[in-house]
Amino acid sequence: MASRDPHKKRKQKKKGRRAVHSPQAERAVALYTQQHSLKRQMEEIFKHVQQLQERLEDSEIHINLLTRLITTLCVEKMGMRVGVLKRLLKRIEKEAIRDSQILHLESLYNLPHQTSKKNNQTVQPPRRDPWDDIS
Repeated sequence: MASRDPHKKRKQKKKGRRAVHSPQAERAVALYTQQHSLKRQMEEIFKHVQQLQERLEDSEIHINLLTRLITTLCVEKMGMRVGVLKRLLKRIEKEAIRDSQILHLESLYNLPHQTSKKNNQTVQPPRRDPWDDIS
């Protein structure tokens, strides 16, 4: 055994390194991986939020243009007075708020939407055929 070169043992030891597995090191690695995944998720969320903000801005611009168009059509082409248009808009706004509140309450209580009386009449169960009772 004395014939082996002591330098070869050192090289073999360097090649065959062992990783130290302590509970603290494992916890640190686990925390680092969790932090890295959270950071990646936050970056994705920020990208998504930025896209949503851009879409919201585009929608606001589109709504403003449509509002101007409708106002111009009502006042100039249809001859509607501004005061009449304002009253009409207030009435529409109140109706929209009322409808949204009704829809919200229906969603809370899971009630079916009531549309009109005509639809309620057709909901009745079909009449039984008298021939079924005879046989």
